[in-house]
Amino acid sequence: MNYIWDILLKADKENIPREEVQFTLAKVSSPYMEIAFTDINTSSLPKDKVVEVNPYYRFYDIFKDLFDVDVEESSQLREVLFDIVIHYLGRLDLNQGISKEEFYKKFIMEDIKNGFFGEEVYLNIKYFKKDELDYILTGLITLYKTGASLHLFNKILNKVFKNNRVYINQDNPKEMYIYLGRRKTQELNKKIETIIKLFLPINTNGFIYWNQHFGILGAENTMILDEIIMM
Repeated sequence: MNYIWDILLKADKENIPREEVQFTLAKVSSPYMEIAFTDINTSSLPKDKVVEVNPYYRFYDIFKDLFDVDVEESSQLREVLFDIVIHYLGRLDLNQGISKEEFYKKFIMEDIKNGFFGEEVYLNIKYFKKDELDYILTGLITLYKTGASLHLFNKILNKVFKNNRVYINQDNPKEMYIYLGRRKTQELNKKIETIIKLFLPINTNGFIYWNQHFGILGAENTMILDEIIMM
């Protein structure tokens, strides 16, 4: 975490309200860093949520007169003002860095929370990790642009279930056999249910196989006794 916007995003990830983070002027800091952590490799916010900042790294013109060593009065007021201004600059950083796609993702996420994608998706979305959720939201943007496709479904599936295999029934191309290579858990089951609901073309049926593959004639690694499911 090298910048004030890093701190705000970290607070979001840890479910800490941004306003609970207090930015203070660093007592000792490197001229080459904005955030003055004692341990530069730290990946979490301090327990007291107080973060020391070197404001002169990027904002010298704004802060050069605010903490003049020769001025002692109104120190508490200046500390409060410092915190407010740093929070504002951090939000400004984030807003300037947000792309059009990120705005779309925020709107889609609001729609999910408001139930526009159905109660099942609303309840299941919490099971996805942050990076997986980002894949889902990116996939939904693609879905709006290009429509449903097996290619998009497979792309999202590969992001969440790395060892999956998908097979098309040659006798009925609208049937898919989806091997996930994972032991079934409630969390994983909710994930695959959501991916199927959102991305599998509506006229296609998906049959799920977890850690036991079904036997395929001619593929010896799928014909091991006690490790296959008979179809």
